[in-house]
Amino acid sequence: MLNEADLQGLVGYRLPGGVARIQHYEDWLLRDALGAPPPAGDGMAHPTMVFLAAQANIGIELEELFALFGATSADGPMLGEWSVDCAEPLRLLTDYAVSCTVERVVRKEGKRTGVFDLVTVVIELTGPDDRVHATVRPTYVFPRKGV
Repeated sequence: MLNEADLQGLVGYRLPGGVARIQHYEDWLLRDALGAPPPAGDGMAHPTMVFLAAQANIGIELEELFALFGATSADGPMLGEWSVDCAEPLRLLTDYAVSCTVERVVRKEGKRTGVFDLVTVVIELTGPDDRVHATVRPTYVFPRKGV
């Protein structure tokens, strides 16, 4: 397990990132799974795609993200709170540069839960116009058993 100083040293760390491109079939599958109405034909992706496109294109797999913070899936990491800020809707078949930076790390202790770390990352999706179209801030919860 990482100590608090090691965790704080990861603040500002940039993950590799990638490129998100939402395909028509992905949008259709999501809408079908959610029971959402079909697309309006305007080329706009369903709003939930913002979170999915962001998370899927940080440049590493979730297990690698967990390892960065000294955890594995077996430790029971969870998605805590998260927020999405859309400056404008994402469009289908448009390339968005995805960048991801560790914004904040906080170690806490609960009476029932014991020690756990909260790690917040900022994921930005930048369009071909060089403007940030969406910002996603997931906070991951890492239980620290035996601390």
